[in-house]
Amino acid sequence: MNITVSADALSADLAREKQDHQKIVDDILAKVEEISGALEEEAAPSEELGKLTDKAVDLLFSTGMPQAYIPKELGGKGLFPGEAQSFLSRVAYYDGSLAWVNTIFACAGLMVSYLPEDVSEELFSGGKRISFSAVSNGQGTAVKTDDGWVVSGRYRYASAIKHATHVFMPAMKIIDGNPVPPPFGMGFFLIPIEAVTDRGNWDTIGLQATGSVDIEVKDHLIPLTHEVDVMSPPKRGGRAVSGGMNVLIPTMHLGFAIGTAERLLDEMKTVGNKKPPVPGAKSIGEKDPFRIEYAQHAMKAAAARALVDDVMESVDNTLRKGEQLSTRQSTMLRAVNIHAHDVTRDIAEWAFQRGGGDALREGRLQRIIRDTLAGCQHFFANDQNYVNVGFELMGAPDDHMWLGLFDFGPMPSAPAA
Repeated sequence: MNITVSADALSADLAREKQDHQKIVDDILAKVEEISGALEEEAAPSEELGKLTDKAVDLLFSTGMPQAYIPKELGGKGLFPGEAQSFLSRVAYYDGSLAWVNTIFACAGLMVSYLPEDVSEELFSGGKRISFSAVSNGQGTAVKTDDGWVVSGRYRYASAIKHATHVFMPAMKIIDGNPVPPPFGMGFFLIPIEAVTDRGNWDTIGLQATGSVDIEVKDHLIPLTHEVDVMSPPKRGGRAVSGGMNVLIPTMHLGFAIGTAERLLDEMKTVGNKKPPVPGAKSIGEKDPFRIEYAQHAMKAAAARALVDDVMESVDNTLRKGEQLSTRQSTMLRAVNIHAHDVTRDIAEWAFQRGGGDALREGRLQRIIRDTLAGCQHFFANDQNYVNVGFELMGAPDDHMWLGLFDFGPMPSAPAA
């Protein structure tokens, strides 16, 4: 009898937990759509400013999306990857730069789950809004001393740094004067924004509102406990983040690709239906070549979204069961990322070719094209990453696994203690 009661109680608890989580999901989507007009209004001012406006940041945080991967017990949303991806695609539809910054907020926030529990709890104990940036392009060192880690380094493309309170920086660990060999020698370190020098050199053709400047840190001392061990599983956050950074980071970039592709198609529908200034002339959308090309790109985008949705459903279902992704699932997650960006890049190039003056002159369509092409320059979207994807799909040795975002091979031995 007691066993039956306990089982019923457990079942009720799980049902409530599922219901509470679904409310979080529904509330985020409703909020994004509620403020969609306001998000769009801030896109042009943000680009002119070279970073998101304060209003844009406030609007973004009002949706809860920057806290997508922060554990619920720390005030975050605890979303599963597919849920976060679908929301980010909606944000990207309204503003690519805003979505890009949110990708960094969310993925850097994920690293909180790897910190010791007392450290992460202290971070969120002050009642202030905490936000994170993270960098990967650059070089740094972390020298272990009796007092902590002494971190130095210079990094490029520090997206979201203009609005962050902390930044996670990768650095090669040096212990007793000797570098620790990779992959175990590479750690991520939590640095307060006050220790960061902003080099102010963001002058790109697109994603200008991300403010992704170069940054530098010199000889900054942090506690030993402020290291993220990316080779270990998350310490908190449960099943939603159990896939780790190699699952959650590509997921957010998928949202950017899908959202910008769908927005470009809608913008080009408007271009195609625009009445020409010459009386009696046909609009470009009334001509067969444009209709054929539009249909082809619309089908490619729809197919890409369907493939993404299928892969993300598989990922979420596996994580919900408390299981780890198979090697093939991890391969497909990387493959759809590259493929979605390929499709999106093609649509952006076509939009510039067929967009006429709307694509050439300053305005919404031009900005969306530039932001999309800039986002497709990210190393996630590089076709060279298909090499290891193809290797695994063709039948790699059983001892091979995904060691990083695109590193694939046998697991190296851990260094001696």
